[in-house]
Amino acid sequence: MNPCFETATRLARAIRNGRLSSREATEAHLERIARLNGPLNALVVVDRENALKAARAADRALARKSSKPGPLHGVPITIKEAFDVAGLATTSSFPPLRDNIASADASAVARLRAAGAVILGKTNVPELCMDFQTDSPLFGTTKNAWDARRAAGGSTGGGAAAVAARLSPLELGSDIGGSVRNPAHYNGIFSLKPTEWRVPAKGHVPGLPGQIRTVRYMGVYGPLARSVDDLDLALRVIAGPDGGEAEAAPVPLGPTPKLAVKGLRIAFIDRNPLVPASAETARVLQETVRLLSKAGVKTKRAEPEGMDWQRAWDDWSDLLQYEVRALQPLAEREPFFGRADAPDPSMRSVARAAKLDLAEFFAVLDRRDQLIRHCDAFLDDHDAWLMPVMPDAAFVRQKSGEPLKIDGQVHPYFFAGTSYNFLANLTGQPSIVLPCGLSKDGLPIGLQLVGKRWDEAKLLGVAKAMEKLLPSCPVPPSYSD
Repeated sequence: MNPCFETATRLARAIRNGRLSSREATEAHLERIARLNGPLNALVVVDRENALKAARAADRALARKSSKPGPLHGVPITIKEAFDVAGLATTSSFPPLRDNIASADASAVARLRAAGAVILGKTNVPELCMDFQTDSPLFGTTKNAWDARRAAGGSTGGGAAAVAARLSPLELGSDIGGSVRNPAHYNGIFSLKPTEWRVPAKGHVPGLPGQIRTVRYMGVYGPLARSVDDLDLALRVIAGPDGGEAEAAPVPLGPTPKLAVKGLRIAFIDRNPLVPASAETARVLQETVRLLSKAGVKTKRAEPEGMDWQRAWDDWSDLLQYEVRALQPLAEREPFFGRADAPDPSMRSVARAAKLDLAEFFAVLDRRDQLIRHCDAFLDDHDAWLMPVMPDAAFVRQKSGEPLKIDGQVHPYFFAGTSYNFLANLTGQPSIVLPCGLSKDGLPIGLQLVGKRWDEAKLLGVAKAMEKLLPSCPVPPSYSD
């Protein structure tokens, strides 16, 4: 077997059964990274010495049979650069943090390590994880695994490219506006954005080390992989409160149900009124819906009653801006006050939130509570909600902030890039991305399944049933051997 083309679940099984050693799996991935990572620029830190040391220790522990191996025993993985890994720099591509060396693992990283994972290194991110292209002022640009001219997505762009290129079977990422989902879509892999507060935030930048924690809403932490089984396995390793966040509830995950495809109830939309999905994206969604219907799934074009997409996007954007700007001095915020009538919805949001109006902040939270209730009630009648991840397949890289062109129509950059992902962040609902097809240019197109808050187990069950109907996780042509 070629370890680099196996999923994390299969690698873990092979290592436990003695068909493969952790050292063999780790060396194979390190060799592939050395050979292929250069032009891709997915990994920005390769911790070769410590990875091999951990792999040898994993093999010795297995040989001694001194303890039961963890679910990821000996499996090499990668970590988004924004997470603390003890002894390595955590910069989140923010130049002032260039020399910030982590003294301890982030909570989620520590749990992965305790489960037996071997950390190969860290993957590239845009500055402070605030873009859906991965162009770092410290580490350079990550390329899309399918087409080097195109965006890898962001902010977990390096991780998605690494998993797609078979440099890593599993990545730990983060998401406040699509950051594990759009790069999975752009690179043809799977990802999971868990329920808000399901996975602890400790050791992730932003927020900035030593500052008041302002990122309290919508930011979530989850895996990118090449199968739903791997998403399930990883979530069960990293989930649960660590005692550091008052908002985190000790809600059990429960077992993932084995669901038959026939009889599932899946609502879908192939566009929303904010930004129309491209014809290619709509085609892949419609083909997927037909495939599901043919297999006995009850599909229905539907959305929550009274859904106001523009109001919801404004509330997501305003809440994010409140978190980003909460500690900014007035002199830095005041120049934005007069931009409330700007043509770009993103700039209007900045203008509103820059005033740090406490009454309006609580009004946003109040509307958010109402939307959460409506979306969860909608999913009382549906097992999952299927929709695009992004309006289009990966675009040719461009300057951040320049308008995006979708089927010849120009749309504001951040507005378009978040127009389908924002909702699950605002509501805190879990979302899984599955690769579902290719565009006419041979680029991957994924779709996202949204589920009820705190019910990742059922959503994973639905995704596993769907995965059996879909083509296997595609290999980018340049990385097929």
